[in-house]
Amino acid sequence: MIEVEELQAAVDAAFLQTSRESVTWADPHRDHSSVPADAYSRLTNPMKWRILGSRTDAWLIALVDAELAVVDRHATVAWKSQPGPLMSHAERVVPVAAGALELVVAHSQVGDVDDAGVVLGAGDPAECVNWFPDCGCDACDSGSQNELDHLDAHLLSIVTGSFRRVSDGQRVITVIGEDEWSASGFHLTARRIGTQVDAVLANPHGWNELTGGSWLDTKI
Repeated sequence: MIEVEELQAAVDAAFLQTSRESVTWADPHRDHSSVPADAYSRLTNPMKWRILGSRTDAWLIALVDAELAVVDRHATVAWKSQPGPLMSHAERVVPVAAGALELVVAHSQVGDVDDAGVVLGAGDPAECVNWFPDCGCDACDSGSQNELDHLDAHLLSIVTGSFRRVSDGQRVITVIGEDEWSASGFHLTARRIGTQVDAVLANPHGWNELTGGSWLDTKI
């Protein structure tokens, strides 16, 4: 069985090749609390976000080379509900391991560039996990590495089986690692949300849950 560290090293090695035409950039804002108001309506260079697709390409190469998954590069994807961004095309990544979640990597519009962003889905039909970048405007830009790390964390959670999505009507909790979760639809204070999330994750009875096993365990 391949170890997580080996897989991550393989992704980084593949990324050296897939990112050859991509650019990296530092966080353009020293202080995000004082960003000019007009920056929220600007997307100076949406093309730069294609680096996210370069990173997902590296992940797919590493997963296939490790014989952990097979990839349909021109997949027709059925979504449980349509994600927010407009999408041009998608890849379906099917794990070899029994009981693991299928992954969808869709390429989405940022500004006037059709395939600059990435939407991740899990399961079949696919449930939207997240999209990257979250916005893409100049004001929300925190540098390429921050967004790449965010993307990696979500991909790794699906591959290692730590991803969980529990939902109940409008309330949704997404877990991507130990003590790493996000929640929406809770009209509570931050402290009370944390308490309720802990309770739901400990006993999700009555909630819908999407989760799967590790891709790294290919014993069937």
